[in-house]
Amino acid sequence: AKGGDIQAEIALTDHFTMDISAGYTEARYTKDSTLSNAATTGPVVADGDSITGESSETGGGQPTAPVTATLGLEYRFNLFARDSFIRADAEYNGRAKWLTPGEDSRTLQYDPGNFVLPSTVFTSARAGMQLGAWQVSAFVDNLTNSHPVVDYNNSICGASDCTQSGGARLLREYTWRPRTVGLTFVYKK
Repeated sequence: AKGGDIQAEIALTDHFTMDISAGYTEARYTKDSTLSNAATTGPVVADGDSITGESSETGGGQPTAPVTATLGLEYRFNLFARDSFIRADAEYNGRAKWLTPGEDSRTLQYDPGNFVLPSTVFTSARAGMQLGAWQVSAFVDNLTNSHPVVDYNNSICGASDCTQSGGARLLREYTWRPRTVGLTFVYKK
């Protein structure tokens, strides 16, 4: 795996700051891997396939997004003689650039039901005020209330299962929690 990232916090004015970061990751296999040296079937993973995270109940082990970026804007001000702030954040994860072994028809892991996930942008906002030792803030996560598929798992039916179920498979898709609005109370002594 190779890549890099850059990050900066910039004071645009005395009250207005911007946090930015960007990253690039290329995590790929560099050669075919077979079950044995005498294997006559295809490789388990092929040269150039994306390295994925571990599979779990909540998804199929997706590759790292090759391009990521975040942007945060914060404005600090006085309201009713209290330190206050308003903040907005956006997180971008790019679409996978290379196939996983499960998406690559050259490998033994290939499953035609697998697919490449889209790029995503997750946004949030927060505003708050300092009240003595308490900081009180309101937040909105998933500001745009978007619901892209961010992970999935796809059951593979065995020959006997496919015959009995008519070839049906179970696809579980995962997305973000719907727009969430709430309050946060932080006490610092």
